[in-house]
Amino acid sequence: MAEAAKAAARHLPAFKLGRNQVFLPDHVVTFLRKEHLPPNEACFQVPLRFTKFDLRDYLWNLYNVEVRKVRVYVKQQPITRRPFTMQSYYRPQSLKVMTVELAKPFQWPDVPQNLEPWSNDLWKMREDQKDENKDDNYNKHKFKIPLISQKPLSKERQELASLAKQMLSGEIKWKNDLVLDPKWDTLLPKDDKGAIKGDSGDVATR
Repeated sequence: MAEAAKAAARHLPAFKLGRNQVFLPDHVVTFLRKEHLPPNEACFQVPLRFTKFDLRDYLWNLYNVEVRKVRVYVKQQPITRRPFTMQSYYRPQSLKVMTVELAKPFQWPDVPQNLEPWSNDLWKMREDQKDENKDDNYNKHKFKIPLISQKPLSKERQELASLAKQMLSGEIKWKNDLVLDPKWDTLLPKDDKGAIKGDSGDVATR
């Protein structure tokens, strides 16, 4: 019995594990390749809600990797301009990076020279097409903000423009057949015939 307890203790980490069970994780943990780190350290990009204990339990339960120490760094993103806009800026979400000290050293494998098993040609073609589409969209919208004066005239404005030309040429005369409220009789000047005079001295018929 004592030997079994000792064997079980050897398979447990040197820290206390959490009790929160996660069956369907919705987070993404990215293993970052940092050439300057020593073999006993590893770097991960984690969600902002992650804590040191979450990453420590995550590495132990999924990969059986024991962690001795965790350092956290939250990197603030620079202010960025929104695409296809001139005056709209925002700050992207910050990045949370954790560097762990491993109980056993880890060495990154060499970068493979042959990338055909990962469809590298197809990936390059997709990236080139994405950059080309991005440049086309930028050039299409660059300094081409439509002005109101350059938009086609509506039907109502076309009719008003035609009516204004006829009035300027003398084909028709302006008249106002609108019946005003009687209270305006005491405010607007009238001539001897009872017609209302405008500011320019012209007579407006009611």
